Amino acid sequence: MTEPDVLVIGGGPAGVAAATELAALGQRVVLVEQRDRLGGAIHRAYVGPGVNPLPVVARHRRHWATLATRLVQAGDRIRTHYETVFLGVDGGGRFLLDDRAGGRVVSVRPKAVVLAVGAMEVVMPRPGWELPGVTTAGGLQVQMKETGCAPQGPVLVAGTGPLPFALAAQLAAAGNPPVAVLERGQPARAAWQYPQLARDGLRSVANIKDAIGYGVRLLRAGVPYLQGWAVMAVAEVPEGLLVTCQHVDGRTQQHRVRHLALHDGLVPQSHGLPTQETAGVPVVRAGDCREVLGADGAFSDGQRAAHTVARELGIPVADRGLEGLLAAARRTQHAMATLCAAPVSSPAVDTVICRCEGLRRVDLDALQGAHSAREIRLVGRFGMGVCQGRFCAAHVARLAAESSVNFDPADLAGGVPRWPLRPVSVSALAAFNGD
Repeated sequence: MTEPDVLVIGGGPAGVAAATELAALGQRVVLVEQRDRLGGAIHRAYVGPGVNPLPVVARHRRHWATLATRLVQAGDRIRTHYETVFLGVDGGGRFLLDDRAGGRVVSVRPKAVVLAVGAMEVVMPRPGWELPGVTTAGGLQVQMKETGCAPQGPVLVAGTGPLPFALAAQLAAAGNPPVAVLERGQPARAAWQYPQLARDGLRSVANIKDAIGYGVRLLRAGVPYLQGWAVMAVAEVPEGLLVTCQHVDGRTQQHRVRHLALHDGLVPQSHGLPTQETAGVPVVRAGDCREVLGADGAFSDGQRAAHTVARELGIPVADRGLEGLLAAARRTQHAMATLCAAPVSSPAVDTVICRCEGLRRVDLDALQGAHSAREIRLVGRFGMGVCQGRFCAAHVARLAAESSVNFDPADLAGGVPRWPLRPVSVSALAAFNGD
């Protein structure tokens, strides 16, 4: 692989924006993407015949078209490697990549690195969340973008924030509107209590237009939007899933569905990633892996990351007012998160916490003698599965704190990031010659 000036990891809007901006500044860029095409979750490519029947927000389509044009204009200043996964940094300061299409591990020594690996979706543990038919809202949304089809049978969408609302509208557009949308928070009531936050949320005209469009589609499809309701438990029944929900006032109700889409927020993907400087190489994060600011924010944040890298490399860059755009996106995200905020209940003893290892709350409670993340990991095996704690670390840390064992979730993976960060075949490692 050709040694680049800058290595950009992640081919979503933030990564592509960073890569094209750096190319425009005269830098040689290697852009790596783990899938077979660019786009990230927001612009996940349709793989079916013809044109994707699902509607796409017009401004998102325009932003992506702009980036696609800039990629073409960049020419050979950007070399894109698909089906390539970042594995970590070795002791010699080489950034290691798993070229899965070529079946080999390769290394590069860039002058700087941009990490744009996106966010992780959060789902809080509750009984039955690991059952077949239960998925994340973001996962179901990506599946629909790729296939152009909605799942068959009744669907319940539950969680908090704008993503479940958008997914429900997309399900309706695809011909299978959900039986209901359950919002864990009470944003309408919170808007009266916190008018300034409501005004901050309403200052984003583009987002308001999106929300109105989604709302009209759900209204026409007769989909109820119920606030203050949380999914408490899921059980298998002959026809699919029995979902037990509870309102903040104590009322309960049940839904019989084939599919349940859960969403409890987004957090930056930071598991095992290099810090601001690794082996003398500046490392800059971009997009949702730095701060979750939405698709519009990711576009601007990719450009901001490129300018930060350029300055690190001694390249003068003119101020483009990006910080103002990011501040506006941050204000909107904060307003929505606060308006939809709701308390989280502690899971029951038989609830699965670590899905990789099948470990339950009772297994964590049994570690009475464990007083650190290291002991919980080594003795209890939490964070030892395939995901290496990506999805369970925050839950384990929160529950451990209830027993006065306090640690940062990142500590569950150990104090020193180790590669490989992602699974890699032995044959690919064997083919690595260290160059």
